[in-house]
Amino acid sequence: MIRKFGGFIFVLFLAKLVFALEISPSLIYQIDTSKYQFTYEFFVKNDIPTESLITIEIIDFITDGRSYSFDDPDYKYSLKKYVQVNEKSLILAVNEQRPIKVEFNVPQNFPGATGIFALKITQESVSGGRVQVRLNYIVPFFVRFTNIPVYQSLVINDISAKDLLTEPDEKYGDYGSIITLEIENKGNIAFIPKGSIQISSRTLRTIIAELPLDSFDFVVFPERKTFYSVFIPYILPSGTIDVLLTGQSYGQDFSVSGSKELNIENQVLLIQTTPDIVLFSDNTKNVTQSLVLKNLSPYKETLQASISENFVSLSPRKFTVYPYREITIGVRNKLKDFNFIGDKIYLVEFSIDSERNFRDVRNVSPSYVVLRGKSINPSLKASLNSSQRNSILSVQNTGDCLLQFNVFYNNRMLNETPITIFPGQTINLDFGNVVKGNLLKVEYFPYGEEKKYIFDDF
Repeated sequence: MIRKFGGFIFVLFLAKLVFALEISPSLIYQIDTSKYQFTYEFFVKNDIPTESLITIEIIDFITDGRSYSFDDPDYKYSLKKYVQVNEKSLILAVNEQRPIKVEFNVPQNFPGATGIFALKITQESVSGGRVQVRLNYIVPFFVRFTNIPVYQSLVINDISAKDLLTEPDEKYGDYGSIITLEIENKGNIAFIPKGSIQISSRTLRTIIAELPLDSFDFVVFPERKTFYSVFIPYILPSGTIDVLLTGQSYGQDFSVSGSKELNIENQVLLIQTTPDIVLFSDNTKNVTQSLVLKNLSPYKETLQASISENFVSLSPRKFTVYPYREITIGVRNKLKDFNFIGDKIYLVEFSIDSERNFRDVRNVSPSYVVLRGKSINPSLKASLNSSQRNSILSVQNTGDCLLQFNVFYNNRMLNETPITIFPGQTINLDFGNVVKGNLLKVEYFPYGEEKKYIFDDF
């Protein structure tokens, strides 16, 4: 799969199924140098199964986290007019790799400790007089002139928060919070952090979340502002929240903080349980297993856990959850005879143990207890439906047990982790482009077991 680094790579397809331009050794370049005249080299390789035309354009590159500027002639930290490439247009055969040389001729009075530009690389293949593929890549360059003293100055100008339970987001879903920071860089060097972001509540006197900041999660350009959004799976509390950024950028320590007063009206008790499947079989029927419940909300409540059959016990059945904390629940099977066919699947449910209950409980990651009989019949069917623009894979569990499956195209696994599918359930997967059925296969297996089966009848 193509991974996007901070939005700095523009790819016009969702998954690397058939074709791409391979750019190596990186998609974002940080160059440290004491020279103003030098040459840098990287490589492009044609992964399209036909000959490709590659064109390269030198552009400005500036973002505020919401939009991009590719033409800003007045930005004093831009290197656009001081850079040339040895080839602006080239033809690559199938699997051909070629070096691209970037030549720098920067004046010695350049005002910044960082210079910035990007290359727009277009890949186009033509067959029968028609364009088959056209892909655009933006490859940013950050050049650190090591002989220029660094002035680093960062300020969090504003903090805003969005509750996804009341305002669902297309990208992040329908629970949790999005915190957006407006950060201003008043220094002479790009802010490319590696460190952490800590979000805490003064009212509750607790840390809500601590997340990594790893280089290109976000960049604040010199003498510019950036809006940086971070998702956390928690409901934020009313009162003051503090946001603290710490770490290093270009070898210099930084610590910058800001605060925001919130008034949250959401009263839902949001919880999450892991793992999603607790599996018992005849071989493990006497083993006590664990279920971890995490409180994703700022509320303290007493909960009761239950399951629809009395031959599965939960301990403790009644317990208190504290804001943003975890509790472990023991799960034990009391069924002695597993001489049945297929899987018996039961949802673990939670309710507030109070007569004056005014909150709803929502488990964003429900857990199921599965009792596996001595005999199971794993079975899966799949079909591929294609239009002129895309292909959709429909996968159905036609057996009597819980399955997991992986999708392979041209012997390359497309999903990062196995997909779980319940008996009778159908899952549709959109490839985002057209694929060939003879290169597609689905590998499936009973949940928790190693024996694998293949479906490739497309």
